[in-house]
Amino acid sequence: MKKILMVLSLIFVIFITSGAGYMGTLPDIDAEFSYLRKQSSENAMAPYTVEELDKKNEQELRNVPRDNDNYVDIIIKKDKTTQYLKDVNSVILILEKLRRCLNTDQNIQKFNAIVSNLIDNVEYIKQEYKDKPESNYLSYARLIYVSDSARSVANYRMQGARSEKYIPYTSSNNIYTKETTEKKLNDLLNNVNETLFILKNLE
Repeated sequence: MKKILMVLSLIFVIFITSGAGYMGTLPDIDAEFSYLRKQSSENAMAPYTVEELDKKNEQELRNVPRDNDNYVDIIIKKDKTTQYLKDVNSVILILEKLRRCLNTDQNIQKFNAIVSNLIDNVEYIKQEYKDKPESNYLSYARLIYVSDSARSVANYRMQGARSEKYIPYTSSNNIYTKETTEKKLNDLLNNVNETLFILKNLE
């Protein structure tokens, strides 16, 4: 009996190890799970093209809140020049007002008030930083230049307004012509734009 059981056990082991097994058709795993690969690939694709992302960012970006002290203190702060940046930021706000005035309004009183504010702020920076490393910055020199230019144009316009009563525009002795005034204002506008670009890139 023991011999019969041993023979049966041996036949069973040989049957198992001889490669016999399931003889049916295996499922097509690639086909069954292809939808998962497709879904994963679609999820990995960027939701926007580069052009669409640029347009979306342009629409969502807000103007820099330069009138917010927290922005100046936290966002654009640099340890060595924090106070200088805050002082420059004040001038940026004034220059932006001056640019709007030059673009939209020819009112001499409003123009002179903004220029006077600009001159005062730049004079403070000039005196405050003249013996400090900041005096070597391009922004420092540019502030003084735009302030002097604005003062010159303001004086020219005031003199022109006073001379109107005595010298007609058509006179050959009149140096305060409309064309000359417009050129000076346009030159100042270009100066303001260039200065703003330099100051805003201090960040």
